[in-house]
Amino acid sequence: MVKSLPLFLLLFLTACNDGKAPASVSEVAVQGIYSGCLSEDGQYALIGSIHHGGSYWQTSKKERLYDWNHKSGEKTGILFCAISADQKFAATSDARQIALWNTQNGQAVWLWEAPAEIRAMAINQQGNIALLGMNNYEAAVFDIQNGGVLRKLRHEGVVQAVAISHDSQLAVTGGDDSLMRVWELKTGKMLFEQRLDNQIKAVAISPDNKQVFASSYLGKSYVWDVSSQKVISEIVKSSGHYISARFSANSSQLLTGTASGLIQLWDLPGGKEKMRWQATPLNPWSAIKTQVLDVAFAQGAYWAIGANGRLYKFQ
Repeated sequence: MVKSLPLFLLLFLTACNDGKAPASVSEVAVQGIYSGCLSEDGQYALIGSIHHGGSYWQTSKKERLYDWNHKSGEKTGILFCAISADQKFAATSDARQIALWNTQNGQAVWLWEAPAEIRAMAINQQGNIALLGMNNYEAAVFDIQNGGVLRKLRHEGVVQAVAISHDSQLAVTGGDDSLMRVWELKTGKMLFEQRLDNQIKAVAISPDNKQVFASSYLGKSYVWDVSSQKVISEIVKSSGHYISARFSANSSQLLTGTASGLIQLWDLPGGKEKMRWQATPLNPWSAIKTQVLDVAFAQGAYWAIGANGRLYKFQ
């Protein structure tokens, strides 16, 4: 008679079977984080720790470069963050205020009051425009260097996910209204929209502005061609909903992170899975998996940030 495996061993084996283990793991916060975002090439990470405020890291050296908080002497709960594609600026938000930081010297550029409670944030390549998803059913195109709302992009529900193109020409937004919308930022004109199965938790736009990605909480996930407005790839869920996504520099691949700690690499178009990895939990015997807050491509490697306060490198 074959004996059944002990429960703790079964849970451990199940967790390990989801994907390959990371090549390296480093701790950037002791007891978890509110937010985490990576630079375009994965060389820098911005962390909003639950207990220690904001911090900016160089990933390859595992070095903490700056501590960033909105008020001197206090630890700010950084709920949202973003790093410009040129890596010269970064933004942090506690849901009501937005701080812009110079990543070259660590100094604050300015602190602004948001027009409504923020639920998502992205900034453009030059770090002068922020796109804010808000609870007032709008996404605001915000001048983060001079202050002020440039235009408003309307939804029918809370805007939970936003992305802005490198050249600030396009934006993609997703909300609790189940709508994914693509916008022309210069005019605020909506180019097209798609209604998914339920609320949208992750969106992304390719560097060449030709593709957009959106994923609903319990439903399906797709990549659309912006010009034809047609689906060119279905990104199939296998474990947990997607909460982070990024296109490769040549727009031929998509990297995704899920709420269950799974990181997947997809070939485009077509949406064929090429590789998968698993972000390991703090306790290797635990069945509780970490959320993947952001992902990034690097030369010969891939990076991910877990909500457990760990920075993962995969190869």
